Amino acid sequence: MFKFSLNVTNFLQLHVFYIFTLFSVFVNNQSLYADFGFIKEHPIIIGFILFSDALAPMDTVIKLLMNIMSRRFEFQADAFARNLGYKAELASSLIKLQVQNLSTMDADWMYASYHFSHPILSERLKALDWTASEKVTDEKTEASGVEKASGREL
Repeated sequence: MFKFSLNVTNFLQLHVFYIFTLFSVFVNNQSLYADFGFIKEHPIIIGFILFSDALAPMDTVIKLLMNIMSRRFEFQADAFARNLGYKAELASSLIKLQVQNLSTMDADWMYASYHFSHPILSERLKALDWTASEKVTDEKTEASGVEKASGREL
């Protein structure tokens, strides 16, 4: 497990280095300021604005890569729990968390890969090869016929 955290640390360090390097290129680029009409003076706020405008599309690729890595690590953690014999307990816990947090039940794989850092419930249960043997609901909630958003209502 340690080797995976080392890879994430290296990736994050590379990302921070990339951001600082790109920022220094924007702030120190005289022709960039001149193109926007700032020939004699170079306001730092203009450098910040141009940097954020340029970083946004480039950062979408970084976000996608980080989400893919995070999702891969979640699948590896689930496989580790399954190999230890905790498949049913993990599946039950994931379902309870899903119900309590009102998370998305099903999403397009491409949308989920970009927007979610964790796999959705159906992907995780499929990776666990889990099949339902019983309902995982609270009997009090089922008897009252009212669905609660979470178990923390006042």
